[in-house]
Amino acid sequence: MVVALAVCAAGAATVAEQVAAVRAEIRSNSVDRSTACHYYKAWFVDQCTKAELDALLARNVAAYRRWMELEPKNPAPHSELGCVYAAAGKWDKARPELEVAIAAGKRLDLLRYANCRWEMANCLWKEGDKDGAKKLVAEVAAIEWPSWIPAIANRARYLHRAWTDPDAELDAFKLPHSVDGKPFPTPQEAKYGEKKVSLAKVEIRVNGVRDASDARDEGSHASHDPHVSQDPIIRLLKKKLTRFGSKFEKGGTPIEIEISPDAPVDKPQGYSLDVANGKVVVKARTRLGLTYGVVSLIQCVERRDIPSICEMAIRDWPKCLVRGVTNYWMPDLLEYALFSKMSAVSTMLARTENGVAEYTLAPIDRERVRIVGERFRDFGIALYGSTRGIAMRPLVPLSSERVWKNHLAWARFQASCGIDNTLELDDERFPLHPLDLKAAGSGANLDAKFLTRLHREVKKDYPGHRTMFCPPFYWGPDSKPNYPEEREPYLKSLGDFLDKEIYVAWCGASVKSDNMKESEVEWEKGLIGRKPVIAHNGDCIGRHHFIEYGADPTGFKESHCSNILDLVEGFFQNTSRYQESPEVFSSMDWAWNPDGHDATTAVRRTDEQLEGPGVYEILRDATPALAYFDKYKFGKPHSELFTEDAEALSRRLAVAEEAWSNVLAIAKNKGLFVGDFSGIGLKCARKIVEYRRNPPDWLVKQHEAAMAATSFAENEAGFDKAAGDQFVPAAAMAGGYYVEGIGDSKRGFRNVKYVRQGFEVTGSFECDPFPPKRAPKMVICARSFLVEPPEIEVEVNGHVVFRGKAFKAYYFTNVEFELPFDALARNCRFVIRPVETPDKTDKPFPMIHYVVIKK
Repeated sequence: MVVALAVCAAGAATVAEQVAAVRAEIRSNSVDRSTACHYYKAWFVDQCTKAELDALLARNVAAYRRWMELEPKNPAPHSELGCVYAAAGKWDKARPELEVAIAAGKRLDLLRYANCRWEMANCLWKEGDKDGAKKLVAEVAAIEWPSWIPAIANRARYLHRAWTDPDAELDAFKLPHSVDGKPFPTPQEAKYGEKKVSLAKVEIRVNGVRDASDARDEGSHASHDPHVSQDPIIRLLKKKLTRFGSKFEKGGTPIEIEISPDAPVDKPQGYSLDVANGKVVVKARTRLGLTYGVVSLIQCVERRDIPSICEMAIRDWPKCLVRGVTNYWMPDLLEYALFSKMSAVSTMLARTENGVAEYTLAPIDRERVRIVGERFRDFGIALYGSTRGIAMRPLVPLSSERVWKNHLAWARFQASCGIDNTLELDDERFPLHPLDLKAAGSGANLDAKFLTRLHREVKKDYPGHRTMFCPPFYWGPDSKPNYPEEREPYLKSLGDFLDKEIYVAWCGASVKSDNMKESEVEWEKGLIGRKPVIAHNGDCIGRHHFIEYGADPTGFKESHCSNILDLVEGFFQNTSRYQESPEVFSSMDWAWNPDGHDATTAVRRTDEQLEGPGVYEILRDATPALAYFDKYKFGKPHSELFTEDAEALSRRLAVAEEAWSNVLAIAKNKGLFVGDFSGIGLKCARKIVEYRRNPPDWLVKQHEAAMAATSFAENEAGFDKAAGDQFVPAAAMAGGYYVEGIGDSKRGFRNVKYVRQGFEVTGSFECDPFPPKRAPKMVICARSFLVEPPEIEVEVNGHVVFRGKAFKAYYFTNVEFELPFDALARNCRFVIRPVETPDKTDKPFPMIHYVVIKK
């Protein structure tokens, strides 16, 4: 009996090993819809023949058949093979495999359970059985995932909601939560009265012309006529007012909604909102203007007791006509775009898990994209679908005809849904595919021509279609790129060969620009032959490592030249998470009305719209305590931690913890839109406090190594520990911004403290014996961040001991001076700061490596 059991165990192990080998073979011949699979790579990247492609699929199928033989009762291979056949477009072969998998029910793990139902839904949709397909999609949408939610679940939930409650998307976050009774962004002209008009009972009257075709000229799509009672704009208004408590009755307070060529505001995207004499009137000349007018009306409704609205007269229009986000996620973005008054959104509509794109869409996904496009078009908001995924990751040859056909098919499909095209060749364009090098020799000889051909081909059937392009050189003139191709000739090729209608994205002088100057815009414009579209990568304030803690005023107005919005074609804020909303909404306020924009007011009103009153004030008051931990980038400790008071750190953390608890108690969307205060800020602060309480061995050794790394000081400053000299490395100084690895292999790498204007670093040394027999000397080693030497001020125990320009740009140099006796004490504290000037923009500042006190 024992022998028999042993034989069985050995056999089971052998089967498991064989299955593992088969699955490894499947992975090496992977077939799915993503650009990460071998099927895609073989065809588009390696340019294999059709026979080789078919052979890859055959190997994949054969491996699955062996898996089925090894485990005949396991439905998993049937589920996966059905999905493989579906991805390859072989629906007749996919269906029987999927039927086996679906019949297995909960014997499948959740992901396979979802995948086989999703692909069967595609089969049924293709066959015309839409009710059957919707039933399966509903089953996927209903799955409760234990921890993570895969992309397929979000897709299913979006579709199921769109089919069962089309207007749920309009109130997904119950916006706005503000109660100040004013529009957002800040209107151009507004007068508010004291008298209120009740909206407890309302009668909506829709008037005006049927022709809204001019909306397309403003960066939006015309669709539906506002006189129709079921028009989406009217449905948005009704949905919000219903939740606010309004009843719709004949004879109620009239709300007149009208598109008219004689509307009071003749500016593009403009609207008027008048509340007087017991009625509300919204008028606009275009559909997009009407959308903004209705959104403003909703934002102005007060709902403390019964819904009401103050008498007012608003004349409003945006300064920048193309405003929005370039984002990398696509959940409930429509309501978000409406209540920040975006005119455009660029997103990847076919993104799968971990940022991987799809190169072909299944029938159900095509329907999903069609619905997404329709919903944005309903309100006049332009939607750009990014096709970067089929151009990079992996890099394909744009000179290939099959690649061309794939891009053309995508662009035409998007255009058929009213969706424009964004092609991004940003970070992974080089080195070029060998076929592109052979065909064109450089990207400058290929990319603009490819995109022009694509754009013009699509416009033959869709004349309103637009294209936006992000080139690999999306910044300049600063920060020279390390690419095998020169930046200026490439950008000039856009001016020479790119269709003049195509927008070109630019993020400023550097990849993350915290300011933009007129000369920099003109440099870009001169090369690309048109005004650029800003695709902003930075938050213009540089706080918290380019993240927001929820209440930080974002200085777009202060850091950009005053006429920046006249110099560019549009403004997109790059974003990837709802937690970045204070920055995103603030930028929309600035782009709408730069003259009326106030950074502090904008972030407060943003928080109130998205999370409700009170949240901003809590975060504002607690941010200084949390921001103290910013010196430890994303919770990474360094030697300065050993100079900290552990109890003081704990008190700061406690302030921030209590604030977040108070936010959660009142936030209408559970703190989602200000979540970086907790998800990044608090998380990192907790780590630092724990490191200070219980420093691990590796951190202790790192600190000891930093203190002992005196070779630079010995060679450059004559540091002599035996003579009583003291060494203070950057890592042991408080303040500034700690950066590791500055330098090169020839001259050595150094860890430094960046000290921008408005900041300072501090350190300490002992004066022993005290008083000293002779005046000690201080040596500071640093280099300038810019070519110009920075002017610095050095203070010891409150006495200014040095002031002047010092340090070169490309080499670390020393400044040495004697410390006066009256500045000394037994325990000394020094401060090093740049001398402030009225204009802080691009002023040089020091990168400090060390300080030596020579006895």
